[in-house]
Amino acid sequence: MKTRHLRRYACIGTLIAVGSLAGCSSSDGAADAAESTRSEAPSSPAQESASPTASAAPAFATPAECDGLQLKGGETLAGPALSKCLVAALKAYGSGTESVLSGEESGTSKFVFGDEPALAGSMTGPEGEKAYVFKGDSEWIKTPGLGKWVKGDAGSTDPQEQLVAATGKLYRVLADPAVTAQMIATAPEWTVEAERPVISLENGEDVKAWRIVNKKPYTYLGAAVREHILWFGDDFTPYGGQAESQTGGVMATTTQHFYDLGEPVTIEPPQE
Repeated sequence: MKTRHLRRYACIGTLIAVGSLAGCSSSDGAADAAESTRSEAPSSPAQESASPTASAAPAFATPAECDGLQLKGGETLAGPALSKCLVAALKAYGSGTESVLSGEESGTSKFVFGDEPALAGSMTGPEGEKAYVFKGDSEWIKTPGLGKWVKGDAGSTDPQEQLVAATGKLYRVLADPAVTAQMIATAPEWTVEAERPVISLENGEDVKAWRIVNKKPYTYLGAAVREHILWFGDDFTPYGGQAESQTGGVMATTTQHFYDLGEPVTIEPPQE
């Protein structure tokens, strides 16, 4: 929970659609990112490590960080404890796929959670397709205006590299479990609702989830989050979330799904 996957949820559409970046960003950016999930070429930003002999995703065991949290209608969960559980669950899976829908923007990413989180994917909207790769402390972005992959460098004299560096830091909320934890922990209390919706994931799987909602609105990095919904399985497998937030007078609703959790993913830097 992507994110997200989580201001992630509240902010991704806005971040992806940053005006100045979109104005200088390759129409084939998303195609490149999508191709990277199935190409074996060294230049591929991301790829699944799947093969005819590859083993299935490892079995998931509920992390110890989730102990003490009860998934029962009417239960109140503390934000800090819930955030630790979420991050631990994503780290336990280690990798997966996330889809995001925010306003007129939508896209899919492959991600890796761990000591060195990484993300590779693309978003598509009215201004075209934008592809991104984050690995370690580095970020690359390719948009219609740029026409090529550009690596961010805050100390560069190249304005494009400066812009990618600044925007990349914002995109990173998608892949950084620590940022995810901060957002969820910002809301002191969450309620487990009795209603258990069926979530249709993009891989064709339908899952019955626990719906957990913030009790009161909260503010995160300047965004006023009115409603933030999280979806978990019985074993605290995260299925995603949805948030309604307001920034600078603009309302936005962002939905994110996690799926294919635990499936091997390799993310490599793109060729510039």
